[in-house]
Amino acid sequence: MALNFPNSPSLNDIYEANGTKWQWDGSSWVRIVSAGNQGFQGVQGAVGAQGAVGAQGDVGAQGAQGAQGAQGAVGAQGAVGAQGAVGAQGDVGAQGAQGAVGAQGDVGAQGDVGAQGDVGAQGAVGAQGAVGAQGAVGAQGDVGAQGAAGAQGNQGYQGRQGSPGAQGTPGSPGAQGAQGNQGRQGAPGTQGSSGTEVVRAWVNFNGDGTVAIRANYNVNSISDRATGKYQVNMSNALSDANYAVVHMTSPSTNNDPNHACLHKYDGGGLGTGVTPTTSLFAVATTRGQDGAAQDARDVLLAVFR
Repeated sequence: MALNFPNSPSLNDIYEANGTKWQWDGSSWVRIVSAGNQGFQGVQGAVGAQGAVGAQGDVGAQGAQGAQGAQGAVGAQGAVGAQGAVGAQGDVGAQGAQGAVGAQGDVGAQGDVGAQGDVGAQGAVGAQGAVGAQGAVGAQGDVGAQGAAGAQGNQGYQGRQGSPGAQGTPGSPGAQGAQGNQGRQGAPGTQGSSGTEVVRAWVNFNGDGTVAIRANYNVNSISDRATGKYQVNMSNALSDANYAVVHMTSPSTNNDPNHACLHKYDGGGLGTGVTPTTSLFAVATTRGQDGAAQDARDVLLAVFR
């Protein structure tokens, strides 16, 4: 089954699939291997090779060009220059003799009307002369000066900034470096020294009829003092008599429940007690319903110090 790791994990997040757990270490998912029994520390394995760097993500597309600002208003039309002055009227030529009528010339372009010349004095009426040549058309007046250019229109507003291009897809993560070789098995540590015995002595014996030890540690013998009364003799004496005795019994042969106690003091229906020493102590087993002394088939004792 394919693994479907979550997107955007946080450091130390745990992902579980197919009975296997993975943990995010900030750059990759690392499989969590269930620990078996702790082995000895091996030598540090060689560091795996550096994974290849992921390819550079594509550059996002260029944002669209902002719209062109509106055209500034056209400046006002400059004023029309003043009309040039009309050239002066040429002088009237002298009256020539009447010549032959020449051919009709082409009609010249109509010149501007010259200013009315002064009226000459009335001369004597001469002979009818030929019609004088058409006077030359007066020169064209100068063109008026160019009107001043209109003021520059205001700059149009800057178009809005295009939206940023979409972020390029991140490059794929580099491949996981190969697993370093397993370190060599470290040498076994030295054996620790044996601890001090906590249980100073213990015994399992039959207390019904003939007393017999079944198994023991540091118990030399069991003395049968009377019905339900026993003295335990230890092989090696303890440092003092301030030890604790833990005891347990089984029912008697007629299945009466039994109780066990340290028989240190006199009285209580059990007769004379025995003061514990560093090497011996006494116990008693009694019937549950009335407290009378009664042998037990199984007596289990342990001494702690």
